[in-house]
Amino acid sequence: MEATKVIENAGDMPIFAEFKHIRRFWMPQRKRYGVKVVAGDYYVSDQDELITTVLGSCVSACIRDPRNGVGGINHFLLPDSSSDILSSSNRYGVFAMEQLINCIIKHGGRRENFEVKLVGGGNMIGGLNDIGRSNINFVKQFMATEGLNIVAEDLGGDQPRKILYNVRSGKLLVNKLKSQHRDRYLAMEIKSQRNQHQQHVVSDDIELF
Repeated sequence: MEATKVIENAGDMPIFAEFKHIRRFWMPQRKRYGVKVVAGDYYVSDQDELITTVLGSCVSACIRDPRNGVGGINHFLLPDSSSDILSSSNRYGVFAMEQLINCIIKHGGRRENFEVKLVGGGNMIGGLNDIGRSNINFVKQFMATEGLNIVAEDLGGDQPRKILYNVRSGKLLVNKLKSQHRDRYLAMEIKSQRNQHQQHVVSDDIELF
């Protein structure tokens, strides 16, 4: 098997024009460059790099066209737990999904080839206002309505997750926060719901294929 080429200089890796403002960083343990996606944002690539984000109640849809080698992720949090299909929350979610899908198509992806992996939607705060569950219900209904193929998912629960996604290989790594760190992250999750920002955490590894 031919060895995978590792790019030694991030400047040698092309990047789509929409994301020229994004700065790659070297991940020595993974021997790849990485790109961090924050809450409310998305990223699309055709390079051998790792797209990473941290999820509490938020959900990321990891979508790629394996035939044409392009894909990406989004990171969204519905503003509230409304289940009304016409609610502002669902309109926000539809925008987040269409933004990612349209960008993948713009750069050569085809909907009929899409494979989808879904992550996140934890119930981080508890109580009846479970925004994580609303995010899960929304994204699964969206995929069903659009006829998109979900090949793997890691949704729900009460743990935050850090993910690493490679659009070339399609491999998704999910790192779940260890229980002794949950209280610290809970405070961060409450803050993230206010300012749409996520932090990195110490974690365990789970791979979805």
